[in-house]
Amino acid sequence: MVLFYACLGIAGICVLVSAYRSKRFLLCVFLTALQGIAALFAVNILGSFINIHINVNAFSLTLSGVLGTAGVILMLLFNSFITKT
Repeated sequence: MVLFYACLGIAGICVLVSAYRSKRFLLCVFLTALQGIAALFAVNILGSFINIHINVNAFSLTLSGVLGTAGVILMLLFNSFITKT
């Protein structure tokens, strides 16, 4: 579990560094957060047809807000890994 949080921390730092290097830092961070939250809700709405669900709580909203779509994909992979073992 520590490795999972370490990967999340590194990915979050990478997103923030790339946003900072762009000329429009706040716009980039806002659009990444908006895209991630929209992807989270799209997965929950469209995933109901094929039995895929991510719980919407403070952790998942923060993760999808900071990492964007990559965070949602990471949660889907982690969810499938947990359910298969």
